[in-house]
Amino acid sequence: MSLNVLGTHQRAGEISYTHISNLTYEFKLVTYTYTPSPADRPELEIFWGDGSSTVVVRNSKVNLPNDISVNTYITRHTFPGSGYYTISMEDPNRNAGIVNIPNSVNIPFYLQTTLLINPFLGPNSSPQLLNPPIDNGCVGQIYYHNPGAYDVDGDSLSFRLIPCRGYNGESIPGYSFPQASNQISIDPITGDLIWDSPIIQGEYNVAILIQEWRNGVLISEMVRDMQILIAACNNEPPTIVTVQDTCVLAGTTLALSVLATDPNSTQVTLSATGVPLQHPISPATFLPVSAPPPVISQFTWNTDCQHVRRLPYQVTFKATDNGPQVNLVAFKSLLITVVAPKPENLTANAIGNEIHLTWSPDSCTNAAGYLVYKRISGYPFIPDVCETGLPAYTGYQLIGRTNAHSDTTFTDNGMVFPLYHGNEYCYRVVAFFDDGAESYVSDEICTYLPNDAPLITHVDVVTTDTREGMMLVRWNNPTDLDFSIYDQFEYRIFRALVSQPASFSPIATFYSMSDTMWLDTALNTLENSYIYKVELWGSVQNEMQFVEVSDPASSVFLDIDIMSNALLLSWQEQVPWTNVSHTIYKYNPLSQLFDSIAVTTNTSYTDRHLQNGVSYCYYVRSTGGYFVPDTLFPLYNRSQRLCAIPYDLDPPEIPATVFTTDCETVSLEWTFSSDSAYFDVYQYYIHYKPTLNDDFVIIDSIRNDGSDCFLFPCTYELTQMPYITGCFAVSVVDTAGNKSAIGDSTCFDVDDCMPYSLPNVFTPDGDGFNDFFMPFPYDNVASVNFTVYDRWGRAVFQTKNPNLNWDGNNMNSKQKCPDGTYYYVCDVYLYSLLGIIQTPLHGSITLIRSH
Repeated sequence: MSLNVLGTHQRAGEISYTHISNLTYEFKLVTYTYTPSPADRPELEIFWGDGSSTVVVRNSKVNLPNDISVNTYITRHTFPGSGYYTISMEDPNRNAGIVNIPNSVNIPFYLQTTLLINPFLGPNSSPQLLNPPIDNGCVGQIYYHNPGAYDVDGDSLSFRLIPCRGYNGESIPGYSFPQASNQISIDPITGDLIWDSPIIQGEYNVAILIQEWRNGVLISEMVRDMQILIAACNNEPPTIVTVQDTCVLAGTTLALSVLATDPNSTQVTLSATGVPLQHPISPATFLPVSAPPPVISQFTWNTDCQHVRRLPYQVTFKATDNGPQVNLVAFKSLLITVVAPKPENLTANAIGNEIHLTWSPDSCTNAAGYLVYKRISGYPFIPDVCETGLPAYTGYQLIGRTNAHSDTTFTDNGMVFPLYHGNEYCYRVVAFFDDGAESYVSDEICTYLPNDAPLITHVDVVTTDTREGMMLVRWNNPTDLDFSIYDQFEYRIFRALVSQPASFSPIATFYSMSDTMWLDTALNTLENSYIYKVELWGSVQNEMQFVEVSDPASSVFLDIDIMSNALLLSWQEQVPWTNVSHTIYKYNPLSQLFDSIAVTTNTSYTDRHLQNGVSYCYYVRSTGGYFVPDTLFPLYNRSQRLCAIPYDLDPPEIPATVFTTDCETVSLEWTFSSDSAYFDVYQYYIHYKPTLNDDFVIIDSIRNDGSDCFLFPCTYELTQMPYITGCFAVSVVDTAGNKSAIGDSTCFDVDDCMPYSLPNVFTPDGDGFNDFFMPFPYDNVASVNFTVYDRWGRAVFQTKNPNLNWDGNNMNSKQKCPDGTYYYVCDVYLYSLLGIIQTPLHGSITLIRSH
């Protein structure tokens, strides 16, 4: 019996594996075959990708309806070490008559799965596929399939349709995806395969590539080769009423009613697959039901903290009808995320200049630790059911973490996010897990530091000058200080440059708490930003002791960036209070006063529609305050006064160019997108480079003569070019000297112009006509190596001049060469975009002299 007869049986299959220990894995090869075929495979050979293979004996064979047999082969293999292995099986041949595989009876059936063994990523088991790879469909009806993939390790899965493979894992010649009236596709996340809709009845094969990811690393790939049997039938598939993806709090019960209907069948079977139903701890339940439609069953899952993970669980519901010709199916995937409860009983206590946080251990004891977040003032955030952790839009900033379930204290010392007196600080805590899952966020708790230090309220630029600048510094006395233990007090004022915050120097001392203002003079307030702090000292038994220091505060420092017809104002400040807005003032030369022109909550402002070349002057005033425990608002502080002149910094528009050549000159046309664009141009530059690897150089320039290059193209010609080969481009410069980038280039190569060619006859008889052997007109020739031979092979003429100019004389004897036929060999060296290239020529020359 021939091999083709013996081998016409393989329909579908896949290879999966489970980690046993160390480098040992258990593999399961499942194939689906054509039952009536005399070809049977009691054993198959599996190749391990490490240079070895094993002939595996079949463990079981189960015959199903519709001439389908399920064959299972199980074995174990120990790999030699870490690495990336491709496990494969190839068997001749597929079943005959597969519509989208030409000559399928002679095409091998090939399966493969990959395995990454990496000690840093940990052991891995492949996805398990719970739904069989053979299904039925009808012409003109949408076909659904889902492999029912789940990963026991909780790794991410992605899905992609790929062509089926044949001999040696190579692409099958002529393979095509099944034809569809609309499309055939697979959801990369859920694995839902939708064929909308089959056009021709028959058997089809497609392959699904299932990729497994861990921490962003691809750790395995499994290929399922599946078969779809399409029949001509009037049946419509069942429908599963929409089930919405959801999240559930660990420790609570998720209960969902799942309903399936069918318009023209008398019986529908509703079932489910997925990790929750297989989980070893408190698995979900779903009772399969088979009854006249509509059918309904309950999905119930008593969740547990051990179910908490970053990735959602997938449950796939399947409805199968009892259509008269074929049984049609529908799938619906449900994603369920189990979320840990929020940390409870969060407290915050201010002790000195620190805030101490405590909370209760999370009820999920498998939590790996906690993330601590902070912001100024409260934010009324209530998370949605699937909103875990703390989103960035709440304005909270991560300031620390603890790394154990039982570690439920944290001290905020202001190192990550500064702590200032007079501000309210709010905190929230999130539990995190080893795989990156996060709990719901805790309730918010807020507190503030006691007001036991001087409170700076003003650092205000009074005078702007490089030598005689003045700065007003004000502060408030502390209100939460026990004054009874001190005999007397003094304030010590310190100043530093903002650019050198570690170099505070004392500048003044006050011996009474009634003195809370200092006018700092002889400063360069135009170019420098200053920062201040105030120390409070108290006398105990006639000995001065340090009591507390204020939070540092700086002036508002303004900077201006030059733009064309605009100025960009930006400012910086380091202050312990909260600034809620900034007002921009601009000098009015008519009133000779500064007018308010804008209020912003940003730290920059662009003043537009200015005149280039005119000076404009500004200052910025901040408006802010302290809001706890008592409100001190508003606090106004001004920046230095600063002037700037806008001028044109924008390069002109690059025109659209068209270069053409007649191989003697290069013609240029250009146009602009608007009339204002060409008005801005002062001069055009033409750039050239002889080869693709050279740099552009300017070879010509054109002064703008005011021609309208918007409505009509402007033109220019480059003449007397030594050769045409090369690339041409244009740049422009405006009257302010701003130069554009080099525009798009146009390149001409050696093939674009006349080749180097030679005549086959000349008459050197001195009559002034055709007396020299010369080439036809040519371009782009750098040099030649030209030699003429007589019929005995003796060289009679040689030159490197591309014009040749042979007068018919023998270069050796200086005598006239006799009439006759001569032969030449010529190496032509041409300019090209790749550099100088060599082209050989050879031919004959007939020399004729008139007698």
